[in-house]
Amino acid sequence: TGPEIRERNQKVGKRTGGRERERLEERETRKDMAPSSSPTSGAGGRSSQLRRDDVFGRWIIFSPARARRPSEFKSSTPANGAKPDPSRSNEAPFRPPPPSCPFCFGNEHQCAPEIFRFPAGAAEWQLRVIENLYPALRREEEPPASDLDCRERERGLVVAGYGFHDVVIETPYHGFHLSDLSPTEAGEVVLAYRERVLQLASLGSIKFLRIMVRQLEHQ
Repeated sequence: TGPEIRERNQKVGKRTGGRERERLEERETRKDMAPSSSPTSGAGGRSSQLRRDDVFGRWIIFSPARARRPSEFKSSTPANGAKPDPSRSNEAPFRPPPPSCPFCFGNEHQCAPEIFRFPAGAAEWQLRVIENLYPALRREEEPPASDLDCRERERGLVVAGYGFHDVVIETPYHGFHLSDLSPTEAGEVVLAYRERVLQLASLGSIKFLRIMVRQLEHQ
């Protein structure tokens, strides 16, 4: 039920939110820490940056790590990793998910570290929230100074690309859209987004949050 889901997510949120704060506190006390060598590090050791575009007067994200992503120009051939529902006469025939899809059940080892899953601790998960293997912004970076003068920002300033870039895997079934889920499953997805937003909003260094929903096609 809704209250039970919220209660479970709140418990998960307290744990994961606490870990995020601990990471930030540890970084504050170890400013001379060497750059991370984790899989989410920038390509060739080059870190993400926020750069002021003096031509158009806007900030852009420069992230070498994004160039390392697998190509998104895949075939649009439909694929479905879930068993077909007999009540849907127009449903695509069953096709096993491609073994290379990192977001499918059983390929968790191909992904970046997990933040939380639902049900919590369950081997057969319904959704997962993970770090992005190719993040546009990096949580390992030092947050820009909060007292940075606005006029300094206008002079083409380049600051570290600090931030969080996570992935919500809404279902373990390959090729499924949010509209294919039951009302209960869809509600759990929305609550997962809400929980992660609340976790990040609790961090004093985070000033802006944005949710982007994408559906990538895989062969």
